[in-house]
Amino acid sequence: MSAAALTTETYESVAVLERYQNSYRTAEKEIAFGESIWFAGIVVGGVILVASLVEFLLNPAEHHGFPVVFASFLACAVLFVLVSQILGTAIRCQGQLLRAVVDSDVNSSPFLSNAQRAKAMKLRRPLTMPERMRVRAA
Repeated sequence: MSAAALTTETYESVAVLERYQNSYRTAEKEIAFGESIWFAGIVVGGVILVASLVEFLLNPAEHHGFPVVFASFLACAVLFVLVSQILGTAIRCQGQLLRAVVDSDVNSSPFLSNAQRAKAMKLRRPLTMPERMRVRAA
């Protein structure tokens, strides 16, 4: 095969590259959604906690005996945070697994060149300074 045949991109390789890039976008969206659930659980749990403290301080009936409403709000806040943490972590794990599977597929794809694999995985070479600009140690 000639060098021109090896460097040209065929329709199939471009289509495969687009498919892999879409898969990476899907994995990133899934990870972001899991992080959103994880963070929203903390925020909503904090709001429930503040609401329970406000209710405890403003309701004089809560100061005598066992504060039932305060304890139930507190339990709901803790439960909500725990469930959101577990759910957010599970969704982020699924996104990470999808990214790992796509990495494996891209790496073993016979339709892609090494440059296309790097493009699909969004890998870039680290920028290095030209030889003449480097400071040499004395």
